[in-house]
Amino acid sequence: MRTYKDFLNIATRQGDVIKAFSAEDSQALKRCLLDIYRHVAAICEAHHLTYMLAGGSCLGAVRHHGFIPWDDDLDLMMPRGDYEQLLRLCEEGALGENYAFAYPKKGSDAPTMFLKVYMKGTLLKGLDADYSPYRQECFIDIFPLDGMSSNIIARKARAFMANGIRLIANMVADSAGTSRLERLFYRTDKRLKAFMLTRKAIGKCCSIVPHRVWIRWFDRLVKNEDMSGLVGIPTGRKLYEGEVFPASVYLPVSKGIFETEQVYLPADTHQYLTNLYHEYMQLPPEEKREHHFYIEFEIPQKYYN
Repeated sequence: MRTYKDFLNIATRQGDVIKAFSAEDSQALKRCLLDIYRHVAAICEAHHLTYMLAGGSCLGAVRHHGFIPWDDDLDLMMPRGDYEQLLRLCEEGALGENYAFAYPKKGSDAPTMFLKVYMKGTLLKGLDADYSPYRQECFIDIFPLDGMSSNIIARKARAFMANGIRLIANMVADSAGTSRLERLFYRTDKRLKAFMLTRKAIGKCCSIVPHRVWIRWFDRLVKNEDMSGLVGIPTGRKLYEGEVFPASVYLPVSKGIFETEQVYLPADTHQYLTNLYHEYMQLPPEEKREHHFYIEFEIPQKYYN
C-alpha cells in the first residue's frame, strides 16, 4: 500500500502544483532559517532562557554538524517555564518588526500546538495553502518540554485525552477546505479519497468547537513546568508519551556545532536520537528520506548569494 510520501512524490512528478525544493532553493532556505534561529537564540541568551535543537535539527548537528542535506527545517525545544517566558517576550515585542509568531492562546487561532516564529517578507506556501488562514512564511518551530506524571495510569489517562484532542484539532483544521494536492490524491487512490473525506466529515462535525479552542484545551492539558522527574514533548511527532525520559536526558544541555553556530543539544543525545531514529548515525535509504514540499516559495535574494 502506498504511503503519504509516495503520493507526494507522485504529485510532484505529475504537475507544477506541488514542488520539491531545488538544491539552490534549499540552500537559500537554510540560510534564512539560520537567521531566524540566530535572532531567537539571541533573545534567549539575553534573558537566560534554556533552549536546544530538537528532532531532525539535533540529528543534523550530531551526524552532519549542520542541516541534514535533504532536510529544510529547523526545530528547537525549551523547558516549559523558559518557553512561557519566551512567549511573554514575543507578546511584548521582543522579536521586532521583521518577525511574527503564532501559538495557542486565548482569543486567537494558530496552525499548531507549539510556537512558530516567522520571518516577514518571505513566502512559503505549504500544501494546505489553498484554504489555510495561517501565515505562509519561512519559520522555525519551538516545542515546549513538559513534566510528566511518574504514575503510569495517570500518565496514560492524560495521554489518551491529549492525543484525542490533538487528533480532533487536526481534523477540524483539515475540514476547512480541500487543497489541490488532496484533489490530486482523490484521483489517484479511491481508498485514500474515502479516508480523507471521512476525516473531513468528522472534523466538520467537531468544528462546532473552533480550532483555536481545541488547541488551547490541548495546551492547558499538557502544560507542566515541573522538570524534576519525567519530561516529554507532548506536541512532538511521537505524540504525548513518545519522548518521555528522566529529565537528565534533556537537561542540563550539552553543546554541539550546527553549520557555523555553536548550539545547545539535549544532555544525552544518544538516548534522545535512538528513540526517534533508532540507528541514527546510518544514512537512511533514498526512499525513506524526509523531504518537504511547497506550492510557492520566495525569499530575499541575499540568501542566494
